[in-house]
Amino acid sequence: MLDKFAEELKSEREKSGLSLQQVATKTRIDLKFLEAIEQGNFSFLPDLYVKAFIKDYAKAINLDEGLILKKYDAAKQGSEYDPNKPETENEEKQADEKNDSTEKPKQAQPLKTYFENPLEKKESGNKPNNKQNILLLAGGAVVIVVFVIFYVFVFSNNDKIVVEETPIEEVVKQTSQRYEEEPAQKDLTDSTNTVATGDSLYLTFYAKETSWVNVILDNNKVQEFTLYPNSKFTISAQSNFQGTIGNSGGVSMQVNNKPVEFLGRSGLVKHFKLDKNGLVYLNTPPKLEN
Repeated sequence: MLDKFAEELKSEREKSGLSLQQVATKTRIDLKFLEAIEQGNFSFLPDLYVKAFIKDYAKAINLDEGLILKKYDAAKQGSEYDPNKPETENEEKQADEKNDSTEKPKQAQPLKTYFENPLEKKESGNKPNNKQNILLLAGGAVVIVVFVIFYVFVFSNNDKIVVEETPIEEVVKQTSQRYEEEPAQKDLTDSTNTVATGDSLYLTFYAKETSWVNVILDNNKVQEFTLYPNSKFTISAQSNFQGTIGNSGGVSMQVNNKPVEFLGRSGLVKHFKLDKNGLVYLNTPPKLEN
């Protein structure tokens, strides 16, 4: 179904009269990623980025972005998008929550006051002294002023920490900037290495292009990361690595400082297994053993 979805996108793009290069210019998406989309290859990056690229692609050729994303989700499930399909349980739940939110808010309870009146009349029959009253009034005013100053400087100026969800468009924009700006600043020696003490195999990835990597270490631990141009990343294991590289043509590898003859192609996914005996290509993505 993903191939059919990709063919539909390509057909709509051709109807719009735009070339793939023109779409890349309008969206600022790397041409190789757009080619992968039209070839039905949607595993070149994590799904969050793929959806953002599809949305920008649809917008560039004047398609309904929301409808295209729904068709993409349906294609991943192996079916065609049905606009007449009833709402899912999650959508119904969201609708119920929205209805509940329209209920009338509860009336705010009046604030309690904890200040006692310093000028309460004495129950005794003696007349209050005017001088004492003045002193009490002045003392009460001072207490109120101190309280106001304390509230303003201690409570009102507290920094609030607001956690907001980053929109997909902002994530793509930040990623594009990293594609354009970071390669000029990064050096291969600045990369972060994750090497465990006692392991005997050390696998280093060197990136010429932006690539997504997912590796299973010794069949019991997963390491996932994104490589940017002119960067490297080292991981270690006791006996073997099994992995998937999203942009296999943009990556080279070394094991224990010895080059690995890894044959990849730009924009295509490769699955592999690597141990002391050498490299083996896999037909399907490796899975973590239970």
